[in-house]
Amino acid sequence: MQSTRATAPAVLRRALLALVASLPAMAQTEPVASGPDPAGPAELARTPADSPAASPSPSTSPTTESSPAAAPATPSKASVSPASVDEAAPPSSVEAAEPSAPAADLQGELDSSLQAKVSASFRLSAPAMTPFLVDDVGTKLSPTPLASRIRARPELRYGSWGLVTELDVASGTSLGVPQDGFAARTPYPGLSATELRQLFLEYRAKTWVLRAGQQATNWGLGLVANAGAADPEPGRAFGDSRFGDLSYRLLLGGRPLFGLGGAFRAIEPAVGVDMVVRDDTADYWAGDRALQGILALRFAVDAERNIGVYTVVRRQRPAGPSDGGRETDALVLDVAGKWQWGKRRKSFSAGFEVVSIDGTTTQARRDNAARHKVRQLGAALELSATVRSVQSFLDIGYASGDQNPFDDRIEGFRFDPDYNVGLVLFEEVLGWQSARASARAADPMLVGRPPEGVDLLPTRGAVTGAWYVFPRARVAASDWLDLYGGPLLAYSTARLVDPFNTQLAGGEVRNSLGGPPMSFLGTELDVGAQARWKPLRELLVTGTAEGGLFLPGDAFADAKGGTMPPVLVGRLRLSVNL
Repeated sequence: MQSTRATAPAVLRRALLALVASLPAMAQTEPVASGPDPAGPAELARTPADSPAASPSPSTSPTTESSPAAAPATPSKASVSPASVDEAAPPSSVEAAEPSAPAADLQGELDSSLQAKVSASFRLSAPAMTPFLVDDVGTKLSPTPLASRIRARPELRYGSWGLVTELDVASGTSLGVPQDGFAARTPYPGLSATELRQLFLEYRAKTWVLRAGQQATNWGLGLVANAGAADPEPGRAFGDSRFGDLSYRLLLGGRPLFGLGGAFRAIEPAVGVDMVVRDDTADYWAGDRALQGILALRFAVDAERNIGVYTVVRRQRPAGPSDGGRETDALVLDVAGKWQWGKRRKSFSAGFEVVSIDGTTTQARRDNAARHKVRQLGAALELSATVRSVQSFLDIGYASGDQNPFDDRIEGFRFDPDYNVGLVLFEEVLGWQSARASARAADPMLVGRPPEGVDLLPTRGAVTGAWYVFPRARVAASDWLDLYGGPLLAYSTARLVDPFNTQLAGGEVRNSLGGPPMSFLGTELDVGAQARWKPLRELLVTGTAEGGLFLPGDAFADAKGGTMPPVLVGRLRLSVNL
């Protein structure tokens, strides 16, 4: 990261930096709707002066993507942070603010200052896996995708105004992914020469912030609205972030009651409107027009202690003339929070998110159901305890399942694909099996006219129709090395149904392998190691190696009464952050 700043007294300069670090984060929700995040993930390195009592400005950054990456609650004694080091965001430059220098006193300095900042990163990821079955005719798959990403993020600030840009180059998978026989929505996005992730204008006042432009957004744990901003910190999760939700957004948020003092200082409302660029059910460039109204309210003591709720009203239509298909109207209610007790090397934290989605859609209409009712529920709980060099984690998640894929209700809740749970079951096996099922159901040689909504069948590696328990531990073996791992146990909340095979069987429920699905998805053991090297003050090189062994359960029974063989996955990742 490189920066230039106008000359200012040290006290005012520190207060200005704290103000920049303390704006509210906004987000969208998906798969059916999205919204803002006045909270956003707590990614800033904060001081006591960053709390509501110290500054009237909102306590967190306006989006996840614009937040500097900070150190996690890691047990490591390292001077090099293991947190989010695989992300393009720059290291935190937030300095301690002076409570005696309120934001209003900085206005004169802000009006005469010019700031420029550039951060960049490079990531190369290469997974490999043993062959596994993806259908009932014996098709086996063993993808070896090579994924790259170069990300640059220039920012300009003048007084209260800011211009933020983020650009990805050579992003996606270039080799090792099958081209035929699978839907386009695979767990690995294709290679894109350039992608503009963010370009927005921002105005910051004493107690509020206004943003307009294309923004990457996040809310709560990122369960359904996920910016895809950072690869998981070691032990917190496995795998890579590959997607990210984007919107054209007009957003107003802040702390209007700060002047009343006390608990009023922590109240952060926000209101906004979105035109979705990309999420799990809409793609602006593919002809989808998803318009959203957003209302959010959060109580935030600081980035590690907050709870909030937002509501999103979504109206999605196809561009141009329509026969009534590809329409969605939905209401999303999302409650999320996190709280930390104790200090960094001896602490306990809890985070949660609960989402309800209700509405109607014609995206999967059929002769017996021209319009489906949408009734979905998802939830996640993340617990963590740190004692010196050891950190333990316990994740519990639930996604409602669709008990009958042929009725007039859509009940299967789907997590955001960048909310990673394990390495093998959801990320690879179900991701590729659903992509294969979608391709077969859309093949005119097999089904004649493809059913509507078949393109939305692939999960892209997301958790759907399942509940799981995932305990893990991380040990700081040295100041530059972390070791982590744990078992994942998963069960289905509805039978693992392949619509194509079920239709061929005359309506008798069948899974992707042609067998009768049961409830136990299986057990997975994941392990990993991350090493860090900092040859220069602002250059961080990170190497990550992860592996997972999946032992399928009776949900993966085949037509002969057997069970799918075990699947082994290994992954290497190299990241360079400047």
